[in-house]
Amino acid sequence: MNTRVLIVLALIIAGIAGWFFQQQGDISPPVSMEATDVDYEATDIKAVQTNEQGDTEYELTAESLTHNPATNEDEMSGITMNWEPSDEQRYRIEAGSAAISQQTGELSLSGGFTLVSEDKADGASDIEPIKVTGRTLKGNTKSGQVYSDEMVKIEQGVNRFEASSMKANLETGEYEFGQVAVNFSPADRKDKALF
Repeated sequence: MNTRVLIVLALIIAGIAGWFFQQQGDISPPVSMEATDVDYEATDIKAVQTNEQGDTEYELTAESLTHNPATNEDEMSGITMNWEPSDEQRYRIEAGSAAISQQTGELSLSGGFTLVSEDKADGASDIEPIKVTGRTLKGNTKSGQVYSDEMVKIEQGVNRFEASSMKANLETGEYEFGQVAVNFSPADRKDKALF
């Protein structure tokens, strides 16, 4: 009698094991170990770039960073950059992804960007900050020059317009816009007698 019970239990356990094996699904292929073209990778980046004199050029935070040795660029996603190209100018830049060369200072932002000028005088200036949004932005962190050959939207206070391209010298705060388009909505006209 003990043998019959053990045989029945063994058949039940074998049936359950077969059911679990069938539910497991396809077995994934083995992982191939190939050399990548990435030197290093990191997440939750907080970095400070300084110039030759030790002054801070910009502070940067990013969700992830990958160094590509073929291009010698740091490729990042989810970046926020606080950039001070001169003693008078400060900017905050946010972008979906970026590539920056530490040696040359070449900068390429993609996946949408926002560039906002900030008041370095802590509210002492009457000038409204300028906000530029677009899809791609290129430039150089060492020269302080940036440009976009695609459509950008510009806001400064209540003023808003679009341009087909933009060039900016962030050290001096000078901007150039190509083919500007403005929507102008004047106040309703009220006919009144002049006398």
